[in-house]
Amino acid sequence: MEREYKRIQTRAELKEWLAYETRSYKNHGKYRLMNLLLLGDNAVLRRHQVLLRKTEYYINSGHRILASLYKMRLLQFQVKYGMHIPPNTFGRGLRLMHVGEIDVNANARAGEDCVIHVHTSLAAGGFNDDTPKLGNGVLLFIGAVVCGDTYIADNVVIGANSVVTKSVYEENVTVAGNPAQVVGHRGRLDM
Repeated sequence: MEREYKRIQTRAELKEWLAYETRSYKNHGKYRLMNLLLLGDNAVLRRHQVLLRKTEYYINSGHRILASLYKMRLLQFQVKYGMHIPPNTFGRGLRLMHVGEIDVNANARAGEDCVIHVHTSLAAGGFNDDTPKLGNGVLLFIGAVVCGDTYIADNVVIGANSVVTKSVYEENVTVAGNPAQVVGHRGRLDM
């Protein structure tokens, strides 16, 4: 199943993506000062989203010098907070729930409105470079691992500490376990 993943190409798209993604991280009243000083998870996650999306914009629009500078800033920020999310891997609406270990292979791809909890991983499988492809609205709970050449359909919930090694083509389901299998027919839309 080959899906086209949208990328930020213009400054208007960057502005629209940032407005869409940062609305879930408060930025009014006392939160504005906290965001400025990077106090608390909310501020760190908000700053990460801005850095990630600006880096993607500069890479995709061909601004080599700014792309290099933003890549370095993003890498430094991600190393400091234990997050590794390469540019152009997630579609619009990525929501990180916690500051902490998140590891995403640079060749993995995910659709829009994905939610990721801490200690999750999208990893290459075995001795090859096959990586996961996620649909729109996928929710990965704490400790979820998706590895290898797998496809996860839209609005699938992956339970805590689950290891997904096979594709899930059915939409709107919950998978859990090691190895993960469908455990319920209530996906993200039914939550």
